[in-house]
Formats: sequence, C-alpha cells, structure tokens
Amino acid sequence: MSFLQVKNIVKSFGKTEVLRGISFEMEAHSRLALIGKSGSGKTTMLRLIAGLEIPNSGSISINGEVLTSDNSYIKPEKRNLGYVFQNHSLFPHLDVYHNIVFGMDKLPKKERMEVVMSYLAMLGLEDKLKSYPHQLSGGEKQRISIIRTLASKPRLLLLDEPFSNLDKHTKERLKVDLKNILDKEKLPTIMITHDADDSFDLADEVILLDEGKIGARGNPEELYKRPINDHSARFFSETEIIEKGELNKTFFDHFELSANKVCISPQAISLASTGTEAKVIGHKFVGNGYMVILDCKGAKLKMFSIQRIPDSSITVEISKIIEL
Repeated sequence: MSFLQVKNIVKSFGKTEVLRGISFEMEAHSRLALIGKSGSGKTTMLRLIAGLEIPNSGSISINGEVLTSDNSYIKPEKRNLGYVFQNHSLFPHLDVYHNIVFGMDKLPKKERMEVVMSYLAMLGLEDKLKSYPHQLSGGEKQRISIIRTLASKPRLLLLDEPFSNLDKHTKERLKVDLKNILDKEKLPTIMITHDADDSFDLADEVILLDEGKIGARGNPEELYKRPINDHSARFFSETEIIEKGELNKTFFDHFELSANKVCISPQAISLASTGTEAKVIGHKFVGNGYMVILDCKGAKLKMFSIQRIPDSSITVEISKIIEL
C-alpha cells in the first residue's frame, strides 16, 4: 500500500470548480512537487491534505488511515502533518528557541534544547538561538520555520512555496540546506511551487496541475526531456511548440514528420558542419549564454549557445524532435 492515497478529489468554491477528480499516490520517504500556474489548484490540494479545507467529494488516506472522505474527517491538529506556510508564520514576540519548541510540551526541557540545537547546527544557525524574527533575514526565517515544523516530528511535511520572496542566492542556498536535511530525516514531503527549477532540484516526482486536473506526471528528467503535451513542454522548459501550417510545411516535410504539432528543446539544436540550414534572426542573453532565435525552413526555433552567433545562415543538427 502506498504511503499517501488521494482519490477522486473534487473541490469547489462557490460555482468555481478548483479541483476536478484528482487522484494520485505517493510512496514513503519520497518527495513530490505539485506544480502549476496560479489558479491551477495546487494550494487547494495541499490545504486539503493538511485538513485546512474539506473536499466536496473524494478521499485522502495515509498508511490506510482515512483523513478525509465523504463519511469522515480528521481535524488538522490530529493528523500529525507539518505545514510550512509561505509567509513563515513565526511568532514575533518569541525568540528562535521558543518559536521552535512551541508545541513540544511533551519533551523534557533538556531534550528540547538538544533537538533545537541539533537542527540549528544542521543549517549553521546556532548563533541565532536567542534572536527574534525581526532580527533574521528572509532566508533565516524560512529555515527556522522549517526547523520548527521538523522538530514536531510530523509523518508528512507540506511546503507551501518555500522559496518565494527570496533573492536568487538565498534561494539556492536554502535549496541545498533543505535537500540535505530532508535526505537526513527521510521524511515524505510534498511541495507546491510555480517554478519548474524548484521542483527539479528537490522532487523525486512532479505532478503538473492544469485547471484543476493532472496535466502531466513523472520524474523531473522525464518531464523535461519527454513532455507528453504542449502544456507540459512549455511549462518545464523553453521548448518551442511548432504547429504545422503553410509557412512551415517545408520543415515538416524535410524531417518527414507525421504529427501536426511537435516540440524541440533548445538543447536539442547545435551547430554542425553538416546538417540543416537555418538563419539566425535574433538573440536573447540568458546569463550563462544566449538563446538564439532561428528560422529553419519556415519554423521558428530556439537554440542555446554559450557564445553569441552572428546574424547569418548557419548549419545546425537537431538531435531530437518530439511529436505531440
């Protein structure tokens, strides 16, 4: 039996149906990312698992225990789940120590300090023990929020947009710290995000929600390299979707494509001494190189290049074309 089972979840707010028959399972010790644009239903799904919302129909179970169904409902505080909110939710009048031990009344005081210091040491925050939230940076606040949740020893960790509102450097550091601590704890985790890179960095499996339904599911590499539809292709990479038409008919004929819609990753196109002729029609600087815009037999393509390529005719090799 799977650790988490979500079956046929339907949830509406008024006349708006937010989730439309969502079903998925999750194994113990795994990390799952629910990803999608705003309004896709990912936050609602997380809140349903936590018990903060009640579905119109469907069921949610952990290790065979029914948390929510048409006939039963377990309150959030009885579920033993950890929820890290997007806005940190630290108590402003309590220092770091007392924020973390809040809710650890069952542990003796000596053991509480040992638990707190062990977690702070994992993230290099031992010197913040007596600091108050207003004295912490955004990244430190998020780390303390995560520690406070882990210290309560939940059976499932729920992360609501854990990297939002952080600058890039702080975000990348927090990703590394969070991955290390989750690897050590072996704690099942569900994260919601709108950023594909975040899901790739932390999750073993990714579910893409689209207008309340599951649009795609798989491990990060599968979703990036082999998208099953144009929505997932656009969401997980800068893959170019090409629909057959009068202007690009030559492209489809040249590569003997039978589908009317294909996608090509920028990384699948490279300069070559022999191959297919293309014309450079533009560049976009992307930090570690350039996204080169090409016209290849009437089809507009993107190619990644470390160096800027002069606007001219070039020869390219396309290693992979996915027919949708």
